[in-house]
Amino acid sequence: MPIEGSEFQIEADSIIVAIGQRPDISFLDGSTVTLRGDVTIAASPETGLAGGERVYAGGDAVRGPATIVEACADGRRAAEAICQQLGVPFEQPSVQLPVISNEEIAQVKRARARKSAQHEAAMLPPDQRGGFDPSTSSGHRLVEATLTEEAALAEAARCLQCSTLCDKCVEVCPNRANYAFLVTPVNLTLPTVSCRQGKLAVTGGEIFQIEQPRQIIHVDDFCNECGNCETFCVHEGKPYQDKPRLFLRERDFELEENNAFYVEKDAKEWAIRRREGGKEARLSMADGDVIFENDLLKMRLSPDFQIKTMELKEEFEGAFSLAEAMEMAVILKGVSTSLSFLPSEGA
Repeated sequence: MPIEGSEFQIEADSIIVAIGQRPDISFLDGSTVTLRGDVTIAASPETGLAGGERVYAGGDAVRGPATIVEACADGRRAAEAICQQLGVPFEQPSVQLPVISNEEIAQVKRARARKSAQHEAAMLPPDQRGGFDPSTSSGHRLVEATLTEEAALAEAARCLQCSTLCDKCVEVCPNRANYAFLVTPVNLTLPTVSCRQGKLAVTGGEIFQIEQPRQIIHVDDFCNECGNCETFCVHEGKPYQDKPRLFLRERDFELEENNAFYVEKDAKEWAIRRREGGKEARLSMADGDVIFENDLLKMRLSPDFQIKTMELKEEFEGAFSLAEAMEMAVILKGVSTSLSFLPSEGA
């Protein structure tokens, strides 16, 4: 609301209007840059390329009013495309995330279960905000004070460590269908095999990495697809569909086409079965080795997934990747050590 008599003048050499409504793209008239109705720039969503060979655009100039995070994502995509065009490797800075202990994880989970009041800085009363303060270097009156050291430390203690510990889909599931389990980080070169004249042969290798020791598995038997985990997922995922789906009943597992796992356990061994594309694979441990079998082949592998023996069951084209088997081994070990309490038929 306008306040009569409150107007004042400030001398300036230049004024930049930045009110976040719509971009001024008049400077592009006559250029090779394509526009959308003289309102925004038409750019490739994959690379940010905007018509010319070396013209890239992103942010509000392309999207219209949007968020800073989306503008940053546009910039990163454009940077990657530019590096690829120039033949320069695109590498993001390596970040070493803090490692928190089990005790600290428990503290974070307790903090998430409670609402803690924010430590707000002191505010100058409205009747004292008029004019300027000649005692400050800028001459401005400080309306919002800075936090004291004690208040700043207390405010920092409210951090919920989202970048280190997520578990959001675990915390919001009313049926306890999502579980966190621990795995050992993996960085291996797995052999790839192909069928050559009716025999299996190692024809290459591929790098397999798992960096995060804390993983999520979804127990499908407990899920009623309420959508809570999808709503609250900070990565815009659908945990009840995207995470490995573990079935506790064999008959339910056998009805699934994709992303289905079933763990068999008895007094002698643990084994895991997987269904992808309507076909099944099985992995078990025997005498310190890994036994993997599907409809195409059977292999005996060392603990670091080097092939000891392999048997062709049905000829196939292309190369077969052991990444599927490695994923099964990681899940099996994680479930058997972290989630051994889960019920299973025949256990």
